[in-house]
Order: sequence, then C-alpha cells, then structure tokens
Amino acid sequence: MYYLKTDITKPLQFLSAGIFTSDTVWKHMERVIDSFEIIIGIRGNIYMQQDDERFVLSEGDFLLLLPGHTHSGYDVSPKGTSFFWLHFQCNEDHIILDEKEADEDIKLTNNNPYFAGFEDKVLLPGFFRQFNRERLSILFHQLLHVSESNYYTRHSMNYFLTSLAIELTEQTLSQASGKKGNMDGKEKLSTIIEWLNTHYTRHISLKSAAYEFNYTKEYLARYFKKHMGMSMQEYINKIRIAKARELLIQSDKNVKEISSELGFSDDKYFLRLFKQHEKITPREYRRAYYKLHMNNI
Repeated sequence: MYYLKTDITKPLQFLSAGIFTSDTVWKHMERVIDSFEIIIGIRGNIYMQQDDERFVLSEGDFLLLLPGHTHSGYDVSPKGTSFFWLHFQCNEDHIILDEKEADEDIKLTNNNPYFAGFEDKVLLPGFFRQFNRERLSILFHQLLHVSESNYYTRHSMNYFLTSLAIELTEQTLSQASGKKGNMDGKEKLSTIIEWLNTHYTRHISLKSAAYEFNYTKEYLARYFKKHMGMSMQEYINKIRIAKARELLIQSDKNVKEISSELGFSDDKYFLRLFKQHEKITPREYRRAYYKLHMNNI
C-alpha cells in the first residue's frame, strides 16, 4: 500500500472530474497519464490495474492512481457500473509513502496532541475500503457543480478539491485510529450502529431496537446517548437526511418518492425535518447542485 502526502498551504490543482456510468459492459482502457486520479465506487465493481497491482472497487471504495504508471482494466464490469473520477495535480512539496512510513505519521497524529505533522498536509491512501460515501458524495457534487458553472476563477475548484482531500484524510486518520484497538469496550456500539445503518428505512423504535439486542429500552437509550451524544432517533434522522441529500443530487426522484424510500410515512414531516437540518428545502437543495459532468465512455 502506498500513500500520497502533499502540502496544502496552497490548494491542490483541479484538472477535471465527472461521474462515469457504463451503458453497456465496460472495461477501462490502458493508458499512462501525467496527473493523479481519484476513483470512488458508486455502483457495481470496477476492476483496475496499476502496473502489476490489481484492485476491485465496490460502493464506497477509494482508489488513487499515480501519474507515470500504466493503468488499465483487467476484467469486465457490468452495465450500469458507476463511479466518481477526478484528475488533479499536487504542489511541488509532495511524496509517496509506503505503508510503514504512513503508519508512523498516523500514530503520531492520533497519539500526540503536540504533533502538527498534518496541519498543512493531506494524506491520501492508494486504496481504501468503505469511506463514508454520503459525506464524500456531497463534497464531490459541490465540486462538479462549480466546475460546470463557469466561475470567473478556477480557484473555486481548487479549494473544493482541497476540502475533499481534507475530508478523505480525516476519514483515513479516524479509521486508522479505530484499527489500533482503541475501542474502549464499544464493540456493541459498532454493532448497533451497523444495524441502524442497514435498517434505517424501516420503522425503527427504541423498543424494537432494544428487543433486537436484548436490552431494556431505558438501558439502550442511556447507552446510545452517552456514547453518541444524541438520541437513537436523532441518529436515524441524520442517516436519512444524509441519504436524502445524496438522492436529491444523484437521482431525478421527486420529494415524495425520496421520502417514501427513506421510510417516512409522512412526506410533510420529511420536508420539515430536512429544512430543520439543512436550512433549505429539498427542492432548493437540488437546484443548488444541478450542474454535473456525466460521461459513459
């Protein structure tokens, strides 16, 4: 595994970006490019090879391809395969780290509050599974919208790109922190969160969740509030609103359809909740990010 560590005192340089969706079975062409490329899986499996190293990207997986290397597809992806893609260049102050070197920097950052090694840097992994795709999707669509809006300056794209790189670095550091065993007895919380993330479109009550995990309602309510800083229902609503944002900018479904898909029995309640969280209506949110670059070749 390799990592890109680069300075962001000046923003990264945006080149191009888009959303690819195959309208038939598809295989990536062979090429060598002079820029970095980010690929984030949306749907289906993408089979990519860099020199002799092979990767399979599924939904939420992240791949960073390096300039000057041979990139190609090594297997066929099905019709409908979709992913975000983005080409960029770094400032002069950037290096490629191996896994051991990156782990040392990550440990210092996570364990030493006086270590400012990433204060003006980002760290992007060569390959990473299961980033928080909802958060990345919003940032990516904002970047795409700006890139297609003919702003008077390209600095807008550069800063949105750098914000995306910061979010990727934050998630990389957070997940690495979790891997090193700093669970503090929260394994059961992870199980509860995973269950909620899977079943959030259903009608979930505190009673039904407590029954699922063999807890009392009172214990589950206290435990969740203590470790998450919010009630279970507040967390479910956050998941639903995050998914609503994604559907508003990735689909042409109307508000009522989105409300129903997310498990709301009352679309008027969904409208009120969305505005409470986002300060604008779903329609206003959709209009704000309607310009995208789509390709299928």
